[in-house]
Amino acid sequence: MRARILGLSLLAAAAAASGFAALTRAAAGGERRLTVFYTAEVHGTPEPCGCTSDPLGDIARYAALVRTAARTSPVLLVDAGGLSFPESSTPKEKQANAARATFLGEALGRIGPPLAAGLAETDVMPGSGVFVPERVASNISRAKNVSASRLETIGGVRVGILGVADPALASGIGATAEDPVAAAKREAAALRSKGAELVIALAPVEKPLARRVARDAAVDLVVLGRQVGHGMDRAEKVGNAFLVASADELQRVGRIDIVWRGKGPLVDAGGPDAAALRRVEIDRSIGRIDDELKAWTAAGGGDQAFIAAKRADRAALVAERAQLDAPWKAPDGTYFTNRLIPLRRSLPRDEKVAAQMRKLDAAIAAINLKSAKPPPPAEPGRPFYVGDAKCTGCHKTAAAFWKKTVHASAWKTLVDGGKQNDYKCVGCHVTGYGEVGGSSLGHTDRLRNVQCETCHGPGSTHVAEEGTEDPPAVHKQTPASTCTACHTEQHSDTFQYEAYLRDIIGAGHGAGARKKLGDGPTGHTLRTAALARAKTAGEKQKKVD
Repeated sequence: MRARILGLSLLAAAAAASGFAALTRAAAGGERRLTVFYTAEVHGTPEPCGCTSDPLGDIARYAALVRTAARTSPVLLVDAGGLSFPESSTPKEKQANAARATFLGEALGRIGPPLAAGLAETDVMPGSGVFVPERVASNISRAKNVSASRLETIGGVRVGILGVADPALASGIGATAEDPVAAAKREAAALRSKGAELVIALAPVEKPLARRVARDAAVDLVVLGRQVGHGMDRAEKVGNAFLVASADELQRVGRIDIVWRGKGPLVDAGGPDAAALRRVEIDRSIGRIDDELKAWTAAGGGDQAFIAAKRADRAALVAERAQLDAPWKAPDGTYFTNRLIPLRRSLPRDEKVAAQMRKLDAAIAAINLKSAKPPPPAEPGRPFYVGDAKCTGCHKTAAAFWKKTVHASAWKTLVDGGKQNDYKCVGCHVTGYGEVGGSSLGHTDRLRNVQCETCHGPGSTHVAEEGTEDPPAVHKQTPASTCTACHTEQHSDTFQYEAYLRDIIGAGHGAGARKKLGDGPTGHTLRTAALARAKTAGEKQKKVD
C-alpha cells in the first residue's frame, strides 16, 4: 500500500511539474477540445491607468483568466504582435520601457500554456534587436530570436502557428525579408505536411494584407496584430479562414474555444456573445426599415417593388432574430466559438504576477530616479512656481475648500499605486511639471498634488507683490484647455468642463462663478454614475466567466 501511495505521489508530482502540459492530451472518445487566447498591440502596458471609471487591462488578471481556463481545457496563448513597446515615447523612458518589455515577455511565458508571438515594429528596440519571447515571422529569415513557425500539440490537436511581418523590419534586425503572402502560403503548406490540423497565422500587418493571407494561404485562423483598436466583436469569414482581433493594451482579450471532431471544415458556431451582438444589429436594421417604410407611406408613393423587397428583408430579419432567441445548439462537425473578454477590475488577479508587477514598479522607479534631472531653473523676471504654502496665508478659505477636493489628494493616489516615480503618471499629479521653475520626476517636494498654480499659473510675482501687481501675474479664469492637458479620454473618461468646475470652485474660491454655473451635474456625480455602471458590468461579467 505504501508503495502504491508513493507511486501516486510521484505521479501527482510529475503532473504538477509538467503543469499545463498534462492538458495537451486528447480527450476520450475522439472529440478533442482546446482553447486559444489571443492578444495584440499590448504596447508595453502591463496594466492600465487606474484613473478611469472602468480601467481595462492588467497582465495579472489575464494570467488568472488563462490559468482558470487551463484547469478544464488545454490552452494555447498567441500574441499577434506589438507586445513590447509603446508606439511613441521619450528618450528618458527608454530604460523603463525595456524593463516593461522584458517583464511582459517573461510574464506571458510563465503563465503556463505554450505561447507563440508575432513580430511587429514595436517588438524591436534599435540596437537591442527583437525582445523576448521568441517570435514567429515566416517571411523574415536570418534574424535572432525569430523562427518561421511553431508546431504544438494542444488537446490532442496538432496546431501550426506561423507569422507574417512587415518586410521593412528586416533591415533593422540584420535579416532578410520576402513577400508575406508567399511566405505564409509556403509555411502553411509545410506545417500541413508535418501533420498540422489547425493552422493559425499571426498578422501584425494592415488588415487588407491580413485578409490576403486568410484568403490565399491554407490557414484556419488569422489573428490581426495592427491597428486593432477596440478589437473585432465577431470573427470575419475570409475565404476558408476566419479573421479575429483582440483590443489593444489588454483591454479585451480574445478567447476561441474549439471542438475538433475531425470532420468538415472549421465552422463559426456563434455562441451567446455573438448572438447578443447580432440581435442588436438586427433590431437596428429593423428600426431603419420601419422608419423608411413609414416615410414612404406618408409620402404616398415610392417604387412598389422596392418597398416589397424591403418588407421581405424585414421579414427575413425577424425570422433570423427568432432563430437567435432559440437555445444555442452546437454544430455536428468541427466548430469554434469566439468572444472578447474585458479585463475589468472585477476579475481576480494572479497574486504571483501582481507581486512581480510591484517589483517592476520599484525597479522602474530606481531606473528613473537614477537619471532624473531637475526642472529648468527659474529665470530672472519670469514668474516661477512657489507651492501652495505661499498661497495659504492670504487665501485661507480658498485653501480650506481646495483641501476637500480630489486635486488635494492627487499625489497620494500615485503613492498608493507605487507610481510616484513613473514618467507615465507623475506629470498629472503634481504642479508645474516640466515647467521653468516648476517640478520634474524626483523633484516634486513642494509641488505635489494639483495645487493652486496648476490652474492660476506660477505665482512668484503675485506672492512677492502681495497681490498688488498690475496687471495681475496670475489669472482667475482657467480655460478648458488647461484641464484637458490631463483630463483626456484615456485618463478621465467622464470629464466635462462645467461639471468638474462645480466640484473645484466654491467658498473663498470663486463662489460667484460657482453660483453662475448653477445646478447641474458635478464631476462627482458623473464619476459616481460611471463607477456604478462599471460595477454592474463587472457583476454581469462574473456570471458569464
